[in-house]
Amino acid sequence: MSFTRLPLMARLPLTTRLVLAGAAHLVLATAVGAQQPEFTARVDAQTLAVVQPLLEDALRDSLPVDALRSKVLEGVAKRVPAAQIGRVVSELADEFRAVRTGLRERLPSTVLADAEIVAAAMASRHGVALDDLRAVWESRPNGSSLDVAVTVLGELVRRGVPAQEATEVMSYLVQERVPLSLAAQIPGKFDGAAGAGVSPVAALTEALRVLNIPNPSGRRPGG
Repeated sequence: MSFTRLPLMARLPLTTRLVLAGAAHLVLATAVGAQQPEFTARVDAQTLAVVQPLLEDALRDSLPVDALRSKVLEGVAKRVPAAQIGRVVSELADEFRAVRTGLRERLPSTVLADAEIVAAAMASRHGVALDDLRAVWESRPNGSSLDVAVTVLGELVRRGVPAQEATEVMSYLVQERVPLSLAAQIPGKFDGAAGAGVSPVAALTEALRVLNIPNPSGRRPGG
């Protein structure tokens, strides 16, 4: 979620815990602050009062809390009102929950790292379906992290590459163990190839050529 452009239905209901002992609440609040003391030092009291319950809830649910803290700090740096920061952080936490739930249903035996959940949520926001994300995970030959590959997938779809085409390419790169440092350059090379009269598929093909990445088997040279 962006601080500069919020949807009309920005205020989503917060996940609440109706049965929570006071002592447990205090322990959790202490844990949130203790893990990132510099975080609380950089956030004003009003904003902290709004986001602290959200971070505690995210900690209970094992969501990527660091990503939520970063969103809070972004809002503080931009002088966004506390209530709006809370709405954005709540929505982002809901995105993390939704994509994690969807991936767990499709990949029940897979352990999802925080960075992968964040990348998957951003890719989903750009229009990548959960089944496409599953295809990338299923192409993984080992337990290597997929946050870079999924981030690139989302960026390609955001740039207009059809989701199926982008998924097939990224699944191939993951399966062939193309170095992440090389895969991470694809969006930049894509932008360099894109222009008037150049389709997104053709720009992707050119990006792969420039990076000397073989075209996936069965994919036509022009896409």
